[in-house]
Amino acid sequence: MSEILTDILEELRIEYIALLTASKGKEPLLSAERLCAQSLKISSDQLARIIKQDSTLLAARANDLIKDEQEAQNPSAGLIITMNIYNAALELLLEEAVSQHWLNSDDKGVVQFDNDEIDAVDQLVFEAIDFSNSSVALENVSKGGVSVLNKILMDAESEFLEYLASKVSDAYSLAVQVAGGHSVFAPQDIAPLIDDNPLLLALRADDLIIDEAFESNPPAGIIISSHITQLLLDHLLELAAQRGELAHDSQGQLILPDTVQDKPAIH
Repeated sequence: MSEILTDILEELRIEYIALLTASKGKEPLLSAERLCAQSLKISSDQLARIIKQDSTLLAARANDLIKDEQEAQNPSAGLIITMNIYNAALELLLEEAVSQHWLNSDDKGVVQFDNDEIDAVDQLVFEAIDFSNSSVALENVSKGGVSVLNKILMDAESEFLEYLASKVSDAYSLAVQVAGGHSVFAPQDIAPLIDDNPLLLALRADDLIIDEAFESNPPAGIIISSHITQLLLDHLLELAAQRGELAHDSQGQLILPDTVQDKPAIH
């Protein structure tokens, strides 16, 4: 686990124990939910640092953890990861409550909650986290130089131009092939991109992912990698158009082969 995240969870546990000790164990569930909501407003920059230390977080899926119905339909990668951290923190605090006898469990180990507390939790309003701001991203842009993503684009472009020169296939098929070959899917490969540009955490699945492949529940990392693949494909297709391999219609849209109905969904 990330050292940063470990420290956050430990501070949260200590604060929870102090709070419940002072209230003599009153409202353990509601107090845990409120404390998590207040303490786990993790910014894009902080979350990027956490992911750098533990890239396995990119395998997180939304499941049923996002309470906001609108957000749940198309959550950002950052929100998916944050809500998984939230859920882990909540479980940690409730385990502490059971060990301190502020909560009881039945003979099957199922924790028993007060109905009034459950109703109160349902009424809580969770403030949405905005992952579209990043001081790290702005700082890296101002430094100049070649970003991690630009390096991927440059390598893909170089390979694509070599293929185009050899005329081994049509430009569109080549672009799809090269874009797929330079895509990043493994968490440990995506993490450096996020570290370089935390704004990637604001990306959403949109219509880039075939739902059946992930049962409408894609991992956070796949959301980011899908956008990168689409970015690569778009860049290579425009490059092909600049070299006369593809044309634009009267509205400025690329004219793709007749066999292509839409841009391919990435999966």
